[in-house]
Amino acid sequence: MTARGIRRDDGAILVLAMIVVTTVTLVVGAVLTHGNGSLRATVALRQVAGTTYAADGAAQVAINDLRTGFNTGDAEPANWVFTNATGTGCFGYNADGSTVDGIALPAFYPPAKASGQGPTSAYVSCAAEDDTGEQGTAVPINSANKPGNAILTLGTGGETGFTFKTNGSSGAFRVRGGIWSDSDIVRDNNGVLQSSESIRAHTGCTPVAAMSAPVVDCSAATVPDPNYRSDLDIAATGIPALQTPPASCSSGSVTLQPGYYDDVTKLNALTPNGGSNCFIKLAPGTFYFDFHNNSADALQDDDIAGNVGDVWNVNSGTIVGGTLTSDTTIPGRCVNPIDDVSATGVQLLFGGDSRIVVDKGAAMEVCASYHADRPPIAIYGQKTGTATQTVLSGGSALTTSGTPTVTASTFTGATSANLQSADGNQATNANLAAWVRDGTGANSALPGSITMTGFAPTTALPKGTVVTGARLKITHRSTGAANVVTLTPNVGAGLSAYTLPARTTLGTEDIDLTARTGWGAFQRSVHDNGFTGAMLKFDASLRRNETSQLDAARLELTYYVPALRGETTAAVPGNTVATVGGSPVVKALGNNTLVYIQGTTYAPLASLDLSLNNIAESVFRFGVIARSLSIFETASFSYPGAVIELPDNSPGWGFNGTLVQLKVYLCPNSATCSAATGMLSLTSRVQVWDPTGTPVPNQRQIGVLSWSHRR
Repeated sequence: MTARGIRRDDGAILVLAMIVVTTVTLVVGAVLTHGNGSLRATVALRQVAGTTYAADGAAQVAINDLRTGFNTGDAEPANWVFTNATGTGCFGYNADGSTVDGIALPAFYPPAKASGQGPTSAYVSCAAEDDTGEQGTAVPINSANKPGNAILTLGTGGETGFTFKTNGSSGAFRVRGGIWSDSDIVRDNNGVLQSSESIRAHTGCTPVAAMSAPVVDCSAATVPDPNYRSDLDIAATGIPALQTPPASCSSGSVTLQPGYYDDVTKLNALTPNGGSNCFIKLAPGTFYFDFHNNSADALQDDDIAGNVGDVWNVNSGTIVGGTLTSDTTIPGRCVNPIDDVSATGVQLLFGGDSRIVVDKGAAMEVCASYHADRPPIAIYGQKTGTATQTVLSGGSALTTSGTPTVTASTFTGATSANLQSADGNQATNANLAAWVRDGTGANSALPGSITMTGFAPTTALPKGTVVTGARLKITHRSTGAANVVTLTPNVGAGLSAYTLPARTTLGTEDIDLTARTGWGAFQRSVHDNGFTGAMLKFDASLRRNETSQLDAARLELTYYVPALRGETTAAVPGNTVATVGGSPVVKALGNNTLVYIQGTTYAPLASLDLSLNNIAESVFRFGVIARSLSIFETASFSYPGAVIELPDNSPGWGFNGTLVQLKVYLCPNSATCSAATGMLSLTSRVQVWDPTGTPVPNQRQIGVLSWSHRR
């Protein structure tokens, strides 16, 4: 029993011992395993940190090189720094024209001690962002202040939306920005249409092979009119004040002020065929052209020459609109809204059938004003508005309102109240101005008169008012010599005296002033000065026992006050703009003519027609929106750039702000590195800023806009 008992104890101890050994083994194994994992993690973290440090350091070296102007090319001048000038790289350029767009950092980051590995090399590539630095602009440009397309034609039927023709079969009409026609696009004979973005037409392209762009769609949808507002509409000031150009350009230059121009003959006198090369400055502001020289126009009157058309023919000289620069050549004579956020320019509005033709070597450059919230529109075709005829007659006729002046004391009842209405109350003579000469004294004629003032409309008629009709209604009686009336406006010339027919009983004379001598002078007075009222003089001359009476004096007027008029659709020869086949609102012929529109052209109801041959820059900058557009590059056309363009979007930093993209590539355990052999480890977006506007090495400021590691 003892032996068995001993054997039973030995077995129990063995089992316990085995359990203890197994448990210890598992614990020790787990501990050892955990310790080995931590060691591996420590090694991995150390490697990640090394990669991060190497990438950060390489990027910082590149940034400092941008700050100091470090370069590795062989053609940079002294004190060179990178400003994104054409033909340069971030780190210089070579005489052969190649650019240095990266910097190599061999054996840049040392290895860890006892790692047995070699150093890490790095390569940093650098690429400037478009439209920053010297390739950018100091003007913020984005979708809020530029059209969606470089060309947009809105006509939907009856005519080709966009027609182009170039010099020779291989010639190109180049556009920077999209082209969109709500009808079709047609090549007339020769050339290729090239767009940097897209060519789209709603009803076809002819031929499709002549369309060259990243996107060509000849069955696209239509684009609506953006409905831009004019500066006059935005300011809510209504039509501006009438302006009268100088009669000649005797000093070699004239300045036209912003305002309303309605007589094209005065403008044509400054730009005649064979003229003396007059320099015409259009001062900053809004010019509204609505010429009344077409005899078919309801607003044409004797004060304005008719049958000469409503076209400003610029056949000589130079027209520059906006703030002048120090430059003496075109283009460049006015401050461009693409280049200067403070540009204060002009907007030329065309209403009615008014239009402009530039020909025979004349030159025109128009610069618009910069706006952050809308395009800088230089040419604007007025879309809406009509001239409303006003007739003041009957109860609304103009009457005297002041105290009449009487030169014969025997006139009685000569008050303004008595002379306003023809009531003929002779029984009491209460409402009559009467003069009854008694039978005493000599029989010679005795004169007398009543001078009446007033005759003023409720609101004074402004300059530019076109008076198309006027009548005097004089209710009177005379048993002696005929009474005489004379009408003179408060400002300007009046009509000749009119002898009234003799009346032995009270009656009313209806006098048509348009048939009287001096009617043209009266129209001119009102047109040039406005109308605030008039003076009417009633003269009588009596012998003994004769009577003269004046019951009422009224002036009836028919007139148009200046108003914004939409471009005309009336089917009258020479009086049509806003219709298919209508005369183009802007037309430029070849003959070494220069036309540059520095701003958006917006004439959605009208056509544009241009022949170009001697241009040196883009003709239309900031885009064109019209009903239809026709452009012909003549045989002598040689400009290789875009004729019509939209500027690229820009943050507005301009020359003194350059954006670059940096990419850091690492090559561990290698003596060299490149973008092809390395591992992309970091990307960064950096702004290089010159606070004074002049880049100076070691004085440039650096702003890091983003910093992203890659593993």
